[in-house]
Parts: sequence; C-alpha cells; structure tokens
Amino acid sequence: MEILAQNPTEKFLLLQSLESYLQKTGLSPAGASAFTLLATFAVLALLVWVLDRLGTKVLLGLIRHAVSKTETLWDDHLLRHKFFPRLIELATAGGLLALVRTVFSGYGPALIGAITLVLRVYMTVVGALMIGALLNTVNDIYESKPQSRRKSIRGYVQTAKIVVWIIAGILIVSILIGRDPTDLLLGLGASAALVSLVFKDTILGFVASIQLSAQDMIRPGDWIEMPSKGADGVVSEINVNSVKVRNWDNTMTMIPIYSLVSESFTNWRNMEESAGRRFKRPLRIDATTVSTLSEEQLTALTADPRIAELAEAMLILDRQTGTSPCRTNFGLFRCYAQIYMARHPKVVHSLPVLARYLPWDENGLTLEIYGFSTEKSFPVYEQVVADLLNHLLAVMPAFGLRLYQRPAAPSASEFGSLSPTTNVSARAGSGTPLA
Repeated sequence: MEILAQNPTEKFLLLQSLESYLQKTGLSPAGASAFTLLATFAVLALLVWVLDRLGTKVLLGLIRHAVSKTETLWDDHLLRHKFFPRLIELATAGGLLALVRTVFSGYGPALIGAITLVLRVYMTVVGALMIGALLNTVNDIYESKPQSRRKSIRGYVQTAKIVVWIIAGILIVSILIGRDPTDLLLGLGASAALVSLVFKDTILGFVASIQLSAQDMIRPGDWIEMPSKGADGVVSEINVNSVKVRNWDNTMTMIPIYSLVSESFTNWRNMEESAGRRFKRPLRIDATTVSTLSEEQLTALTADPRIAELAEAMLILDRQTGTSPCRTNFGLFRCYAQIYMARHPKVVHSLPVLARYLPWDENGLTLEIYGFSTEKSFPVYEQVVADLLNHLLAVMPAFGLRLYQRPAAPSASEFGSLSPTTNVSARAGSGTPLA
C-alpha cells in the first residue's frame, strides 16, 4: 500500500525503533508498520487533547486573569467573542502541521498529503473565525461610543465578514483540489451572473445600507413608522440585510433594508431633536349654543373666576383679530383658548400656537387647537395635551358653550312609538348637546 510504503532509513527515529522492536517480537513487517502508524495517530490524538486542555484551562485562564486587570475594553470584547481560544487552536494546528512531515516521514506522500490538507482546511476556518471575532470587536467598541447613535457600522462589518468567508471558501476549495486560488478567481469571473443571483439580497442590502448611511436616513434609536411593513417603533438594530424595529406593543418587525430606500417611511428623529412636538385636537361645539354677547353678559363672563385671569388678554386678542363689532361666545372662546395655550409653560412659544376654525359640517362647529409641546416623550406629551383639553372643557360652560354629540338613530320599535309630530322633530333635530 502507498500509505505504508516505507524506507526504514527515512522514518522518524522513534517510529523506526518501535517498528524494529515489533518485528523482533515476531510481527510481520507490514503488521509492525500498521501498528506503528496506529500508535502514532493515538499519540498525536493524546497530544492534541493535552494541548487543548492546557490551552483552555491554563493558558486561557491566565489570559482571562490578565484581561480582568486591564482598563481597556478591546481585550474584553476579544475574549467575549472567543478570539483567544481560536488563536490557541490556530497555534496548535500550526505546530502539528510543522511536525507532520517529520513524524510521518517514510509513510508515503498520500498520508502526509491527507493530514496536511485536513490541517490546512482547519486552520483556514479558524483564521476566518478569528477575523470575524476581530470585526465583531471593532463593531462593539464603536457601538459603545456616542457617535454610534448617528451612524451604525454593523452593515459594513457584516459585509466584511461575508467577504472574509468568501475568500476562506475559495482558499478551502483550492486546498482540496490542489489548484492556485487565482485560477478559481478567474473562474468565478465567468460565473459572476450566477453569483449575483445567489447573493442578490445581500448585494441589494449592502448598497442600501451605504445609501442609508451616506444620507443619514436612519440610525439605531430612531422612531420610524412604515405602515406597509407594519412597523411603528424604535430601530434596535441595523444589519446588512434587514432593520429590526421594536414596535410600541413590544413586537418585533424585520424590514428588508432595501425597502427603506425603495419605499417611503416616516422618521420622527427631527421631531425629537426639534424644540417641540406638534399637537392638534378638534373641539366640536353645538351650534345651537353659539350666541352674541351683550355688554352685561360680557361683563359677567369676564368676571367669572375660571377665566378672569386671562380675560383682559382675551379681549385684546379678540379686538386684534375680529372685524365685526358684535362678539360671540364662540369667538371669545377661541381667543381664550389661544391665549391659554400661548401662556402654558409646556407649550413652545417660539413655534406657531393658535386656535382655528375648521370647516363646519353635520358634526357641529369645530375649533382646533394647534401648537407644540415642550415634552416629546409619548406619555408626558399625551399628559400635556390632556391637561390642555381638560382645562378648555372645564371653562367651556362659562362661555355658554356645549360639546356636540351626534344622536343615535332610533330603533324600529322606538320609531313606531313616536307620534308624527315627534318623528318630524326627531328627524329635524340638530343633535344632542352635552353639558
């Protein structure tokens, strides 16, 4: 056999001595050679196990102790991503590779070539894992810095890892078939169309991540809204293929990253960085409660303790914005609402603040309050808007106004029990006012 083909003068000294001893005990030359080969594999396996135990228990323990004593972060991240254990494995495989030709000399090139091939493939895989650990460490260190909120490099890191594994795959194939890696690269050039088809999503994602990063369209921590994908929440992770969004109901939505370039979405970052968050809420007023005010009614209104503090400013605004000599309670209420919001401590005064009329319809007269809250976080923002509405609803009766509520249609039995006069009145009614 080629594997057992041997020249005793070329064998490793210890193996040659063992084989000679076995032949003296009565074994045939072929049997002694086979036994010596098996013994060599057993000794190498034992050596690998011993080195692995020494590396993981002793050497790695010393590395952990040294890392815990340092103040830098990079070594902690390298240890967490298993860079040092893989470095020990690479050194062990390199040492075995250096011993192969010496230990197995005389057993034929086929055996030496097979062991060398396995070790080279193993070292290539471990080397790729080490580079991946380095890239993960770079990403972790970058994300620990404040500027990582402005721009994420996770997509670039993942792309670099893909390139590393592609190169590792080419090297492994070249080792297995015994060809130069450059020959394989030339062959891949002819199959570029197939490669682009297989890695279409990755290529699209990589290009999209570059566009998003260059234009600063999205960052980790941004609140985005994309109804087409069912996403409404905070961006928690950006990678080369997708963007992970934690919705407000604590569900997770994965959005293909190229969809953020090809489709529209809303990013609320500028709102969070601006002076305030906009609010606008409608107040629907029953039209039957709107009336003009006499001087006596106006005096009584301005003397009401609920609005007396802002009454003078309300009248000044009414004179500045009104063109008619007669005053209505609805017009004064609009002026009061605008003055109250303009003086509220939680409303941004440098941005537009107004109470405006909206087109009237069958739902009554609509007054919309419009402004910007200094509080932008969701719970506090809603509390500020609720406080504004609560106050306006509380002072509305002082102006003689009531909210409008559309009446429900009567049921068939109720409709039949009504008299003809009542039916006509019900159909012609404007609605049910609320006190």
